[in-house]
Amino acid sequence: MHTVTDVAELLKLSKCKSMHLPKSGDIPTVKIGGFIRINQEDLENFLKDGGVK
Repeated sequence: MHTVTDVAELLKLSKCKSMHLPKSGDIPTVKIGGFIRINQEDLENFLKDGGVK
């Protein structure tokens, strides 16, 4: 599981842009203890589908 900050670093995005991805529904997320987490498989599928648009 990745945090939104992890995804920003991995994809070379600003933290603001990486926060928008889950909010827009581009990447499915899970909330654990009030924190947003992104599953590795969901991140890989997002990238296979074309990534950030």
